[in-house]
Amino acid sequence: MNLQMPIRLIATDMDGTLLTDEPLILPETADVLRRAAEKGIVLSLASGRLPDDASFFAVDAKLPMHVIALNGAVTLVKPLGAVQEAHHLPQPTVHRIMARLDEEKVQYAVFGVHEVVASDDMPLSRAKVVIGTFLNRAGGRTAFHNQKQGIDAVIQDCVKVVVFSQNLPLLDDLRAFVRDTCPDADVTSSWWDNIEIVPRSASKGSALQALAKSLNIPMDEVMVFGDSDNDLSMLKAAGVSVAMGNANERVRASARFETLTNDAQGVAAAIRAIVFGEDVPGVIRKR
Repeated sequence: MNLQMPIRLIATDMDGTLLTDEPLILPETADVLRRAAEKGIVLSLASGRLPDDASFFAVDAKLPMHVIALNGAVTLVKPLGAVQEAHHLPQPTVHRIMARLDEEKVQYAVFGVHEVVASDDMPLSRAKVVIGTFLNRAGGRTAFHNQKQGIDAVIQDCVKVVVFSQNLPLLDDLRAFVRDTCPDADVTSSWWDNIEIVPRSASKGSALQALAKSLNIPMDEVMVFGDSDNDLSMLKAAGVSVAMGNANERVRASARFETLTNDAQGVAAAIRAIVFGEDVPGVIRKR
Protein backbone atom coordinates (compact mmCIF):
# COMPACT_ATOMS: atom_id res chain seq x y z
CA MET A 1 0.00 0.00 0.00
CA ASN A 2 1.31 3.46 -0.93
CA LEU A 3 1.28 5.62 2.22
CA GLN A 4 2.68 8.80 0.65
CA MET A 5 1.14 12.10 1.82
CA PRO A 6 2.05 15.78 1.27
CA ILE A 7 4.28 16.90 4.15
CA ARG A 8 5.87 20.34 4.67
CA LEU A 9 6.91 20.17 8.34
CA ILE A 10 8.26 17.23 10.38
CA ALA A 11 8.51 17.48 14.18
CA THR A 12 9.90 14.66 16.26
CA ASP A 13 10.22 13.88 19.93
CA MET A 14 13.72 12.82 20.94
CA ASP A 15 14.05 10.26 23.76
CA GLY A 16 12.35 7.02 22.82
CA THR A 17 11.65 8.39 19.34
CA LEU A 18 14.38 10.04 17.26
CA LEU A 19 17.17 8.90 19.58
CA THR A 20 18.18 5.33 20.22
CA ASP A 21 18.39 4.21 23.82
CA GLU A 22 22.12 5.08 23.93
CA PRO A 23 21.11 8.01 23.05
CA LEU A 24 22.14 8.72 19.43
CA ILE A 25 20.74 9.87 16.10
CA LEU A 26 21.93 7.04 13.87
CA PRO A 27 23.50 7.97 10.50
CA GLU A 28 20.70 6.43 8.41
CA THR A 29 18.08 8.45 10.28
CA ALA A 30 20.12 11.63 9.85
CA ASP A 31 20.48 10.92 6.12
CA VAL A 32 16.71 10.49 5.70
CA LEU A 33 16.04 13.74 7.57
CA ARG A 34 18.55 15.56 5.37
CA ARG A 35 16.77 14.18 2.28
CA ALA A 36 13.54 15.64 3.64
CA ALA A 37 15.20 19.01 4.27
CA GLU A 38 16.63 19.02 0.75
CA LYS A 39 13.08 18.51 -0.51
CA GLY A 40 12.11 21.75 1.26
CA ILE A 41 10.51 20.18 4.33
CA VAL A 42 11.04 22.09 7.58
CA LEU A 43 12.44 20.03 10.47
CA SER A 44 11.92 20.54 14.19
CA LEU A 45 12.85 18.79 17.40
CA ALA A 46 10.12 18.65 20.08
CA SER A 47 11.58 17.52 23.38
CA GLY A 48 11.38 17.76 27.14
CA ARG A 49 15.15 18.31 27.13
CA LEU A 50 16.82 21.64 27.82
CA PRO A 51 17.24 23.84 24.71
CA ASP A 52 20.99 23.45 24.33
CA ASP A 53 21.02 19.77 25.24
CA ALA A 54 18.50 19.11 22.46
CA SER A 55 20.38 21.42 20.11
CA PHE A 56 23.68 19.55 20.27
CA PHE A 57 22.10 16.42 18.78
CA ALA A 58 21.04 18.44 15.72
CA VAL A 59 24.44 20.14 15.54
CA ASP A 60 26.31 16.83 15.64
CA ALA A 61 24.04 15.31 12.97
CA LYS A 62 24.37 18.47 10.82
CA LEU A 63 20.60 18.84 10.64
CA PRO A 64 18.89 22.22 10.08
CA MET A 65 16.19 22.17 12.75
CA HIS A 66 13.96 24.36 14.83
CA VAL A 67 14.04 23.43 18.52
CA ILE A 68 10.93 23.05 20.69
CA ALA A 69 12.33 22.35 24.16
CA LEU A 70 11.14 21.74 27.72
CA ASN A 71 7.83 20.33 26.45
CA GLY A 72 6.97 23.44 24.47
CA ALA A 73 7.87 26.01 27.12
CA VAL A 74 10.87 27.24 25.09
CA THR A 75 11.44 27.50 21.33
CA LEU A 76 14.60 28.31 19.37
CA VAL A 77 14.67 29.17 15.67
CA LYS A 78 17.83 27.09 15.25
CA PRO A 79 20.07 24.85 17.38
CA LEU A 80 21.88 26.89 20.07
CA GLY A 81 20.08 29.97 18.77
CA ALA A 82 18.32 32.78 20.58
CA VAL A 83 15.13 32.06 22.49
CA GLN A 84 12.18 32.85 20.25
CA GLU A 85 9.52 32.28 22.89
CA ALA A 86 9.40 31.19 26.54
CA HIS A 87 6.47 30.43 28.85
CA HIS A 88 7.03 30.71 32.61
CA LEU A 89 5.33 29.37 35.71
CA PRO A 90 4.34 32.20 38.10
CA GLN A 91 6.60 32.40 41.15
CA PRO A 92 3.78 31.80 43.70
CA THR A 93 2.86 28.64 41.80
CA VAL A 94 6.45 27.37 41.89
CA HIS A 95 6.69 28.06 45.64
CA ARG A 96 3.38 26.23 46.24
CA ILE A 97 4.54 23.22 44.24
CA MET A 98 7.96 23.10 45.91
CA ALA A 99 6.43 23.27 49.39
CA ARG A 100 4.26 20.23 48.63
CA LEU A 101 7.18 18.33 47.09
CA ASP A 102 9.41 19.06 50.09
CA GLU A 103 6.61 17.89 52.38
CA GLU A 104 6.37 14.61 50.46
CA LYS A 105 10.19 14.26 50.43
CA VAL A 106 10.37 13.44 46.71
CA GLN A 107 13.21 14.19 44.32
CA TYR A 108 12.59 17.03 41.89
CA ALA A 109 14.30 19.61 39.69
CA VAL A 110 13.34 23.18 38.85
CA PHE A 111 14.18 24.32 35.31
CA GLY A 112 14.91 27.77 33.98
CA VAL A 113 15.53 28.31 30.28
CA HIS A 114 19.25 27.53 30.63
CA GLU A 115 19.56 26.53 34.29
CA VAL A 116 18.53 23.61 36.52
CA VAL A 117 18.41 23.31 40.31
CA ALA A 118 17.93 19.87 41.89
CA SER A 119 16.40 19.09 45.27
CA ASP A 120 18.76 18.38 48.14
CA ASP A 121 18.25 14.61 48.11
CA MET A 122 18.73 13.99 44.39
CA PRO A 123 21.70 11.66 43.74
CA LEU A 124 24.18 12.56 41.02
CA SER A 125 23.07 9.61 38.87
CA ARG A 126 19.52 10.99 38.76
CA ALA A 127 20.76 14.54 38.28
CA LYS A 128 22.63 13.47 35.14
CA VAL A 129 19.36 12.14 33.71
CA VAL A 130 17.67 15.45 34.52
CA ILE A 131 20.26 17.73 32.95
CA GLY A 132 20.77 15.65 29.82
CA THR A 133 23.75 14.58 27.77
CA PHE A 134 25.84 17.69 27.09
CA LEU A 135 26.00 19.74 30.31
CA ASN A 136 29.65 20.81 30.20
CA ARG A 137 30.10 20.90 26.43
CA ALA A 138 31.80 23.98 24.99
CA GLY A 139 29.30 26.37 23.44
CA GLY A 140 26.45 25.30 25.71
CA ARG A 141 24.67 27.67 28.08
CA THR A 142 23.23 25.24 30.65
CA ALA A 143 24.16 25.63 34.32
CA PHE A 144 23.39 22.99 36.96
CA HIS A 145 23.16 23.44 40.73
CA ASN A 146 22.61 20.78 43.37
CA GLN A 147 21.47 21.33 46.97
CA LYS A 148 19.16 24.14 45.78
CA GLN A 149 21.99 26.60 45.18
CA GLY A 150 20.75 29.50 43.07
CA ILE A 151 17.13 28.46 43.51
CA ASP A 152 15.73 32.01 43.80
CA ALA A 153 17.00 33.02 40.36
CA VAL A 154 15.66 29.85 38.76
CA ILE A 155 12.24 30.29 40.38
CA GLN A 156 12.00 33.69 38.69
CA ASP A 157 12.79 32.06 35.33
CA CYS A 158 10.98 28.74 35.92
CA VAL A 159 9.61 26.97 32.85
CA LYS A 160 9.25 23.42 34.23
CA VAL A 161 9.36 21.33 37.40
CA VAL A 162 10.10 17.60 37.08
CA VAL A 163 9.24 15.17 39.89
CA PHE A 164 10.62 11.64 40.25
CA SER A 165 9.12 8.81 42.28
CA GLN A 166 8.52 5.10 41.90
CA ASN A 167 5.51 5.54 44.19
CA LEU A 168 2.87 5.76 41.45
CA PRO A 169 -0.09 6.54 43.76
CA LEU A 170 1.93 9.48 45.10
CA LEU A 171 2.55 10.75 41.57
CA ASP A 172 -1.20 10.53 40.95
CA ASP A 173 -1.83 12.53 44.13
CA LEU A 174 0.67 15.17 43.01
CA ARG A 175 -0.99 15.38 39.59
CA ALA A 176 -4.32 16.01 41.31
CA PHE A 177 -2.73 18.59 43.64
CA VAL A 178 -1.36 20.60 40.72
CA ARG A 179 -4.60 20.42 38.76
CA ASP A 180 -6.69 21.39 41.80
CA THR A 181 -4.51 24.18 43.22
CA CYS A 182 -2.45 25.56 40.30
CA PRO A 183 -4.78 26.77 37.54
CA ASP A 184 -1.87 28.25 35.56
CA ALA A 185 0.01 24.92 35.44
CA ASP A 186 -0.47 21.64 33.62
CA VAL A 187 0.94 18.15 34.22
CA THR A 188 2.35 15.68 31.74
CA SER A 189 4.86 12.82 31.81
CA SER A 190 7.81 11.60 29.76
CA TRP A 191 8.42 8.34 31.64
CA TRP A 192 6.59 6.03 34.02
CA ASP A 193 8.37 7.34 37.14
CA ASN A 194 8.01 11.09 36.61
CA ILE A 195 5.60 13.95 36.20
CA GLU A 196 6.47 17.21 34.47
CA ILE A 197 4.76 20.42 35.58
CA VAL A 198 4.69 23.12 32.91
CA PRO A 199 2.87 26.39 32.26
CA ARG A 200 -0.69 25.77 31.10
CA SER A 201 0.07 28.02 28.13
CA ALA A 202 2.85 25.66 26.98
CA SER A 203 2.78 22.25 25.31
CA LYS A 204 4.51 20.58 22.41
CA GLY A 205 1.24 20.86 20.50
CA SER A 206 0.77 24.61 21.01
CA ALA A 207 4.43 25.30 20.20
CA LEU A 208 4.15 23.23 17.04
CA GLN A 209 0.98 25.05 15.97
CA ALA A 210 2.73 28.40 16.51
CA LEU A 211 5.70 27.24 14.43
CA ALA A 212 3.48 25.99 11.60
CA LYS A 213 1.49 29.24 11.61
CA SER A 214 4.68 31.32 11.41
CA LEU A 215 5.70 29.30 8.34
CA ASN A 216 2.21 29.39 6.74
CA ILE A 217 2.03 25.60 6.85
CA PRO A 218 -1.41 24.05 7.48
CA MET A 219 -1.50 21.47 10.26
CA ASP A 220 -2.74 18.78 7.88
CA GLU A 221 0.69 18.97 6.19
CA VAL A 222 2.56 18.51 9.49
CA MET A 223 4.01 15.11 10.43
CA VAL A 224 4.90 14.32 14.06
CA PHE A 225 6.49 11.43 15.95
CA GLY A 226 6.13 10.48 19.62
CA ASP A 227 6.15 7.75 22.22
CA SER A 228 5.02 9.23 25.57
CA ASP A 229 2.25 11.27 27.17
CA ASN A 230 4.07 14.57 26.69
CA ASP A 231 3.78 13.98 22.92
CA LEU A 232 -0.01 13.62 22.90
CA SER A 233 -0.75 17.32 22.36
CA MET A 234 1.25 17.47 19.13
CA LEU A 235 0.01 14.07 17.93
CA LYS A 236 -3.54 15.39 18.26
CA ALA A 237 -2.69 18.71 16.57
CA ALA A 238 -0.91 17.35 13.48
CA GLY A 239 -2.51 15.95 10.37
CA VAL A 240 -0.04 13.05 10.16
CA SER A 241 0.72 11.54 13.57
CA VAL A 242 3.08 8.59 13.99
CA ALA A 243 3.46 6.45 17.11
CA MET A 244 6.73 4.64 17.68
CA GLY A 245 6.67 0.86 18.01
CA ASN A 246 7.78 1.34 21.63
CA ALA A 247 5.10 3.97 22.37
CA ASN A 248 2.67 3.64 25.25
CA GLU A 249 -0.94 2.66 24.60
CA ARG A 250 -2.31 6.21 24.85
CA VAL A 251 0.07 7.40 22.14
CA ARG A 252 -0.72 4.41 19.93
CA ALA A 253 -4.43 5.05 20.28
CA SER A 254 -3.98 8.71 19.32
CA ALA A 255 -1.80 8.24 16.21
CA ARG A 256 -2.86 7.67 12.60
CA PHE A 257 0.27 5.63 11.82
CA GLU A 258 2.59 3.28 13.68
CA THR A 259 6.24 2.67 12.84
CA LEU A 260 9.21 0.66 14.10
CA THR A 261 10.83 1.22 17.49
CA ASN A 262 13.34 3.97 18.18
CA ASP A 263 16.24 1.49 18.17
CA ALA A 264 15.02 0.15 14.80
CA GLN A 265 15.06 3.72 13.37
CA GLY A 266 11.30 4.05 13.20
CA VAL A 267 11.47 7.77 12.38
CA ALA A 268 13.52 7.09 9.25
CA ALA A 269 11.23 4.22 8.23
CA ALA A 270 8.06 6.31 8.47
CA ILE A 271 9.56 9.27 6.60
CA ARG A 272 10.67 6.96 3.81
CA ALA A 273 7.17 5.48 3.59
CA ILE A 274 5.00 8.58 4.09
CA VAL A 275 7.15 11.38 2.65
CA PHE A 276 8.97 9.52 -0.13
CA GLY A 277 6.40 6.81 -0.90
CA GLU A 278 8.79 3.90 -0.44
CA ASP A 279 7.58 0.42 0.49
CA VAL A 280 8.88 0.04 4.06
CA PRO A 281 7.93 -2.98 6.20
CA GLY A 282 6.69 -2.14 9.68
CA VAL A 283 5.03 1.20 8.86
CA ILE A 284 1.28 0.79 9.30
CA ARG A 285 -1.62 3.13 8.59
CA LYS A 286 -4.19 2.66 11.36
CA ARG A 287 -6.88 5.12 10.23
